[in-house]
Amino acid sequence: MIAPWCLPGPGSWRTKTDGAGAVAAGALVASTLPDSPIVIDPDASPSQPLPELPASLRASARLALDRVLQDGSDMAIGWVDSADAEQWRQEVRQILRALETPTDH
Repeated sequence: MIAPWCLPGPGSWRTKTDGAGAVAAGALVASTLPDSPIVIDPDASPSQPLPELPASLRASARLALDRVLQDGSDMAIGWVDSADAEQWRQEVRQILRALETPTDH
């Protein structure tokens, strides 16, 4: 199950550690969707198959990833190399696209 601190909620969670957890949780949720392009590395994936995740996690994961990409987020501003930062943003946006529902297009 996704750790509650990985998804948005009350209070400030915009630290680099929390942001990394949000990205990991979003990728995990996206990887469980049918026809998702997001694949979790087998060495980093859960040891047991995931149960069917509640549909509400998709929206929560999208909200968390939107927050991670916001100006001022530690994850968004903590890059030394701007090329690395742009690559990271593209990867997070790819996860966001995978989390879209058909009615989001």
